[in-house]
Amino acid sequence: MSVILSIGTALPPFVISQEQAAAFALQHFRGRLPKQESLMQVFPNTRIAKRHFVVPLEWFETPEHTWQERNAIYLRSAEALGMRAAQAALTNARLPPEAVDFVAFVSTTGLATPSLDARMIETLGMRPNTRRLPIWGLGCAGGVAGLAHVAEFTRAEPDAIGLLVAVETCSITFQFHDFSKKNLVAASLFADGAAAAVIAGDRAARGGLRVVGSYSHLFPDSAHVMGWEVLDSGLSVIFAPEIPARIARDLPPVVDAMMRALERPTHSIRHYALHPGGARVLDAYAAAFSLSADDLDCSAQVLRDCGNMSSPTVLFVLDRLMRQRRIHTGECVLLGALGPGFSAELALLEGG
Repeated sequence: MSVILSIGTALPPFVISQEQAAAFALQHFRGRLPKQESLMQVFPNTRIAKRHFVVPLEWFETPEHTWQERNAIYLRSAEALGMRAAQAALTNARLPPEAVDFVAFVSTTGLATPSLDARMIETLGMRPNTRRLPIWGLGCAGGVAGLAHVAEFTRAEPDAIGLLVAVETCSITFQFHDFSKKNLVAASLFADGAAAAVIAGDRAARGGLRVVGSYSHLFPDSAHVMGWEVLDSGLSVIFAPEIPARIARDLPPVVDAMMRALERPTHSIRHYALHPGGARVLDAYAAAFSLSADDLDCSAQVLRDCGNMSSPTVLFVLDRLMRQRRIHTGECVLLGALGPGFSAELALLEGG
């Protein structure tokens, strides 16, 4: 069984309050979006207090940002954030970079060839024979899926040390000339950040949170629900209003299926580290699993302090849960996120 030894996180320098973001949106969409005044309620209703961006607020006031410019910002910022998160995770695990045998790099908000994991291996001082797996296109679900892949590697090689790095720059996908409701909602939610996790095989582990198993589920006929549209000016978000209803209705049977596959009763889950896609998503989780506010407080805290950073967000939630030392030996944790496809990525963790 693989073990999560540590998590490290990193946030970019530009801190934007939700009030500042709302003021910008009010001016930007004025006269261009029907029922804007009522739609502006989305900003306070997100339950977000602040977010962290890789660019200042003034950047969004400039109309012409090409795909090339956006991707150049992604390359600089994602590499720097990813390295900070990876170094923090390694420091927290008391391991040098050269101890890492395998790296999975997760991202969906930019493109890089060679992929950023190759740059990080060299810059951080990992061994040149470190194996690597770049993972693109899983969106918010990427953090859980990446953790599952690293856990599978270290389960197969119990002396190995694996490193997961998830980094996104969602803010720079804002489309200046898109005056739709979905672009307004995206402007109220998305943010930037990075998280990393050190995961060890059984023989390399020293305590930590065990990864019991993982589970993937692709919902049929749902490609329209979430994703990116590629424009000349960059990536434009796709998400459907039906997401919370789908979570409340469709996610419990998927969790039940995972627990049956792992031969554990669903009622053995004591803790929840779930991706806070937004306030309505948190409410959908609560309805789906009959959860209290306390059950979801780590998810709510991350949403409040950081917004929706896509793939790293669920690792921020898990980091808070682990730091609060709530997880006792033998207690199960459901780690989960949803992403394009429409898909669910889940993992069952257990206190050691």
